[in-house]
Amino acid sequence: MNKLLMVIRATLFWLFFMPSTLFFAILLTLSIVLPFSTRIGLIKVWIRLNLAWLKLTCNLGYEVEGLENIPEGGFIIMSKHASTWETIAIQQWFKPMVWVVKRELMWLPFFGWGLKTMDAIALNRGTGRKAIKQLVDEGLVRLNEGRNIMLFPEGTRVLPGQYKPFKMGGAILAHKTGYDILPIAHNAGEYWPRHSWIKWPGTVKVIIGPPISPKGKNPDVIIKEVEDWVLGTCKKISDPEQLKKLGIEN
Repeated sequence: MNKLLMVIRATLFWLFFMPSTLFFAILLTLSIVLPFSTRIGLIKVWIRLNLAWLKLTCNLGYEVEGLENIPEGGFIIMSKHASTWETIAIQQWFKPMVWVVKRELMWLPFFGWGLKTMDAIALNRGTGRKAIKQLVDEGLVRLNEGRNIMLFPEGTRVLPGQYKPFKMGGAILAHKTGYDILPIAHNAGEYWPRHSWIKWPGTVKVIIGPPISPKGKNPDVIIKEVEDWVLGTCKKISDPEQLKKLGIEN
């Protein structure tokens, strides 16, 4: 019965989330002639609505620590990627955020157009060094404008208990530009697992770490420092009882 109730609650969530996402994607596309700050405002309204609806329907809330660690000006955000939740929630804590995405996402009707209006950096990951050069060139422009570059260094959503090495792109960007990295750890994947229809009730814990300076470090050292902090912090905030419900050994 508990599982059935979660299915019903999740269905109610999706019945609002999908149409609202389509509506705001269209609205965002039409707002391309408006100031960037207006487009940011639209995104944040969409975030607040859906996080409130998630709490109401699925009883899934969140708590965040480390907001005081967010620096002024441009910086690079590198977050754990385990769920759809962080792709929604993280944007609310940063002002002019720019996503680094797969080029293919830009081809999606409405959603891709919305990304374009937000100046996303769209990479063809199969081009290797060319993609890295594009990331550095476009990233430097955005960072110099005071914007924040958002990357998921794992490259894809990783299930709790699994490990995927962090990719070097963000570390190379920091090394080449000199901008700090702001690491983020969370346990959203324990409550909204990848490819899962249901969302488990509970509280997602998010920790924003102190900025990591790239000065005097090569990309290998930078990415190791980021990975150690993110994965180590994720382990500390993991909920053993929730992992048991998912059938995962802690």
